[in-house]
Amino acid sequence: MTGDEADGYHIQGFMSAHVTVAEAAALADLYWPNFVEYRDCVFLGFKFDRKSVDEWYVRLQGDVRAIESVVNHVHLWDYFVITLQSEYEALPALAESIATMWRAAARTAFPDRELEVAMSDGSGDYGPTLRLAGR
Repeated sequence: MTGDEADGYHIQGFMSAHVTVAEAAALADLYWPNFVEYRDCVFLGFKFDRKSVDEWYVRLQGDVRAIESVVNHVHLWDYFVITLQSEYEALPALAESIATMWRAAARTAFPDRELEVAMSDGSGDYGPTLRLAGR
């Protein structure tokens, strides 16, 4: 029995009672994103909007790293409803787990490209934040 099971938490029971397939698919896309290549940039598929990227491309004068950094900027508070103090406290660790998965997904999708995933714990910002951009 694992520590979580000893504490009464069972992932199968929790998920079967609380998580729909649509919710699981959305989480999977957040955790292991698809990517879109456009204008020599790499974007998180769920953040990509061609018109917005074109506007940032003009505004940032084609600076690929800056464009990727702005578009691929994710505040986890925008994706999760925080109702308990314990959830608020758990969010930075969740952000680090997501960052680890993004790094692996980016290396898998683009083995010859240097992409960096930056994570902040949210202190002094709008909650835990992730960014994906080229180096």
